[in-house]
Parts: sequence; structure tokens; C-alpha cells
Amino acid sequence: MAMASVAGILGLIIYLFVLMLPIALLVALQVWLCRKSTRLGLILPGISLALSLLLTLSLAGFGSLTRGGGTLTVRDEITGEIIQQESFESDVQINPAAFVGAGVFFLVSNIPTAVFGGIWLHYKGRRDTLEDLKRMQIEDLE
Repeated sequence: MAMASVAGILGLIIYLFVLMLPIALLVALQVWLCRKSTRLGLILPGISLALSLLLTLSLAGFGSLTRGGGTLTVRDEITGEIIQQESFESDVQINPAAFVGAGVFFLVSNIPTAVFGGIWLHYKGRRDTLEDLKRMQIEDLE
């Protein structure tokens, strides 16, 4: 019993490490890009926003429309001949719950965009402050 709980805890720690390692690497990459240049720091937020928009629009597009229809065919069991064939279609209906779900999905899928954008804003503000200080020192020397 005690061995199973130790193995479970060890498995949980390994699972969390494997889950958090790519996230930590992406955050470190964002910090490195922001330190290099302000424009390079916009790469990961842009990619994250584009992916979330793509996923959300596909979810809203394919999940909101319902269409039914088809062909009903009745065959003779012995000979296999078609006795009756009837086509039917239903109207396209918009499902409002899918749009609400897509909105929630958009907000949740943009969490990385907000994190990467926050890191970018931090480094941009820091760079702007340092540039202002340099400009003030130059003005003071004149």
C-alpha cells in the first residue's frame, strides 16, 4: 500500500515536470526574444493569437451549424431490389450554445497570448524607461 502511494507521487512529479518543461522553455524563449529586440518579442504572442483564432473559428464554424439529411432506401429482403427510395434534407440551424462555447474557448486559449504579451510589455516598459533616463542624462550634460 505504501509502495503504491510512493509510486503514484513519483509518477505525479514526473508528469508535472514533463508538462511544465515546455511551458518554462517557451517563457524563457519569450524573455530572451524580448531582451534582444522589441519586435522579436512580438513573435510568440502573434503566433499564440493566430493559433487561438484559428482554433476558435474552426470550433465556431463547425460546431454552430447542424445539418441533417440523406436518403432512405427500402429494399426487398429476398431479391435485394429497391422498393422505395426517398431523399430528405433538414434546414441549416445555428446553435447559439456553440457560439458561447467558442467565446469561452477563445478566452481560455488566449491565456498564453496574455502571458507572452505581459512579458513583452514588461521588457518594453523597461527599455523605454532606460531610454528616457539616457535622454535625460544627455540633456543634463548639455
